[in-house]
Amino acid sequence: MSILVNWLESLHKEMKVTAKCSRVRNKKSTCRYCMEKCKHNAIELNGELLIIDTKKCTLCGECMIACPSSAIEGVASNRNFEKGSLIFDKSYTPSLKELLIYKKRGMTSIQISDQALNQEWEKVLVDTNKRLKLLDESPITVTEKVRDEVLSRRAFFGSFQREGKQLAKRMAPVAWKMEQDDWKITKYFPNYQFYSVEINPYECTLCQTCFSLCGEVVFKLMDGKLLIKAEWCVNCTSCRDVCPEEAIKIQPEIKRKNEQYEFVHSKTCKDCGHTFYTFDKETEKCHMCKNRDPDWLSPYE
Repeated sequence: MSILVNWLESLHKEMKVTAKCSRVRNKKSTCRYCMEKCKHNAIELNGELLIIDTKKCTLCGECMIACPSSAIEGVASNRNFEKGSLIFDKSYTPSLKELLIYKKRGMTSIQISDQALNQEWEKVLVDTNKRLKLLDESPITVTEKVRDEVLSRRAFFGSFQREGKQLAKRMAPVAWKMEQDDWKITKYFPNYQFYSVEINPYECTLCQTCFSLCGEVVFKLMDGKLLIKAEWCVNCTSCRDVCPEEAIKIQPEIKRKNEQYEFVHSKTCKDCGHTFYTFDKETEKCHMCKNRDPDWLSPYE
């Protein structure tokens, strides 16, 4: 009975926003994916941080699935599977991201019984299969549940014994006890990128603020280059929110990952003497000294 009790308890695990949330790392973050997805207004802003009201939360798991950074822990309690099929349930509509992840976790079809998919499910399925084609994956199909045949007494008990051995495995909510980053789409398609990431070299000062606040480490300076690992981007909005020059542009785009970089130059500022990076090899001052009012005293003197 302990397995069953533990399973039932797990279905009532409260949702929790973890430190991976972009709003925890970045006070200027405007990310609201979980709030926009929650139909019960159970997620509120406390200052700049997101708080889940457990009295309003229904444990549906929609916020957990929607979070681009996989920063919400919990259990999605209303998804059911059977032998690699997601069972159609009109009480919710899965997202495109959700179906893509299920596909990589082994789901091959959506199972219906006495009613066809509704319009919302149909639309998501069509959109998902379009993306799967771009990702060189087979499409998700729709299958009908096969009605159970009437078994003889001996066959019934034989089947019951075999199925009984798998009971704990089937009932344990392994699919919903997601490990770290399990709702992060980039984990499942490492050879593809879902977003294009562009930095305007004429606007960017290479202050590197976005580097430190990007939870996915998309930006990295190395060997005279600014590397942009677009295949790691989940569009959490942190880099755009914090950029003082509005020099970063992110657009949805599925394609194979490719090496993306911009050449940079390491210079020594003639005013403060500090080393800095720049796209412009003619620049002689770091961005702080360049923008400093000449009537102000230098903070380095």
